[in-house]
Amino acid sequence: MKKSIVILLSILCSAAAVQAKYPVGVSLGMTKVPTAEKLAEIKQAGIDHVEVVFNYFWRKAPENEVYTRAYRTKRLLDEAGLTVWSCHLPFSRQLDISVSDPALREQNVVLMERMIRLASIFHPQRLVLHPSSEPIAEEDREERLQNSANSIGRLALAAREIGAVLCIENLPRTCLGRNSGEIMRLIENYPDVMVCFDSNHLLQEEHAHFFETVGSRIGTIHASDYDRQDERHWLPGNGVIDWTDFYRRLRASGYKGVFMHEVRAGEDATPANIAARYESVILGKKKK
Repeated sequence: MKKSIVILLSILCSAAAVQAKYPVGVSLGMTKVPTAEKLAEIKQAGIDHVEVVFNYFWRKAPENEVYTRAYRTKRLLDEAGLTVWSCHLPFSRQLDISVSDPALREQNVVLMERMIRLASIFHPQRLVLHPSSEPIAEEDREERLQNSANSIGRLALAAREIGAVLCIENLPRTCLGRNSGEIMRLIENYPDVMVCFDSNHLLQEEHAHFFETVGSRIGTIHASDYDRQDERHWLPGNGVIDWTDFYRRLRASGYKGVFMHEVRAGEDATPANIAARYESVILGKKKK
């Protein structure tokens, strides 16, 4: 009898765990410029976690403003009561850790190391990194994959120094990491490096296959919808992704992080709508 009760409690606890929700997060990329008003809107929507996007500090910013912008954003986040789950390291066509030119590659990796040190002020659990830019010619792909893997190994050491996990993002089109096979090649020699699964970057394979291949190496996500023709960063429910299946497979992978949304700013891409879609589209809850 006692054994039956223990088994029943175990089943109930497992069912409760499956039903448990992920905390909801949003990328600050949707705010363009973080302000007290925009951060307050995120908090008022019931969203407590954010991803800090370093392009705001770095891209088109005077060198002497990079650090002041970062510290100002940290102060605003603290005042708004928001928790930083992840930092998205800077990216551009010029800032590529896979380039063939050794001097340029070294310059780019050194900049990334500086940005990782700066990220320490936010105390992130995850750091998101692009493995390349584009375009990349097919004949250069093998060399670029090896270059990127080498750079990732070095940057993983910098991430470890600030207590964060480096997560390599799958990317679309001719970028490196355009499918699960390439992503695993980039991180296979680094057991402490994980993957940022961007749902709308997957153009070459089904989401189910990506989950099957990457599995427990998913360290964070970027959730947004698309038409499978190209990345769109739409609000979940505006495209073709089966979010019920996506959520089920994410839970089965053992992921225990934040359900981080990375949507483009637009008329319907508001914090309130993101929170509502999480309940209705991703969790499948109907309004009472």
